Amino acid sequence: MLKIVRELAVDNPWVLKIIMGVIALTFIITMGWWGIKAPQQSVLASVNGHDVNAQDYRKAYNRAVAYYREVYKDKFDTEMLEKMKVRDKVLEDLVSRELWIEEAGRFGVRVSDEELRDSIIKMNEFHKDGRFDRTYYERLLKLNRVSVGEFEEAKRKELMIDKVKRFVKDSVAVADEEVNEAFPLNLSGGKDAGTGLKPALTERPAEEMQKLKKFLQFQKQEKAVMAYVAAMRAKAKVNINKELL
Repeated sequence: MLKIVRELAVDNPWVLKIIMGVIALTFIITMGWWGIKAPQQSVLASVNGHDVNAQDYRKAYNRAVAYYREVYKDKFDTEMLEKMKVRDKVLEDLVSRELWIEEAGRFGVRVSDEELRDSIIKMNEFHKDGRFDRTYYERLLKLNRVSVGEFEEAKRKELMIDKVKRFVKDSVAVADEEVNEAFPLNLSGGKDAGTGLKPALTERPAEEMQKLKKFLQFQKQEKAVMAYVAAMRAKAKVNINKELL
């Protein structure tokens, strides 16, 4: 499994994008991605007037490097780090996060207290003996010097972003014709006497069609989200202080 992840992360940028999202969830407790602001932080980037702090970037970058070092072990080196362009991708992810939050505000997306509570209760990071433990939750946040209010505000924003992304994903549909075009049908029987080729089936088994349709839909959804981000990024006013990278 790790071998597959390693190969895909290097050769397929969109897979790396997904992995970076996993990193964000993995390190949620330490707030590496959430932009909790401390006094007198240097501003690394401005996104439509919203600041991305250098300290937030360094936390996110260090955790990304730690993740890849754990995955690749001794094979991980400076050359691989540069090839993956982790430094640039971490920064772009932080910029994209600000754009998604802004987009959520533009659409009037809200996350209720009940939705927030249910989401936190489902997080395994705060489970003890197989279930959510409020005391353990508060203690764990305190150990990481994060207040409950700060954490829940940041988590609420992440849920808002997820809702906007879901709007984009739900706009994607996959027709049967697309599945058949991507995965041409062929009979498993004998070859046509004239051409030597297997004649095409006229109908694919329903179960197989659904599996392939889900696979294509996932790919199209990820591309749609990436295209949406690119469109937001293209019209955004982003200023980056590269001296702080």
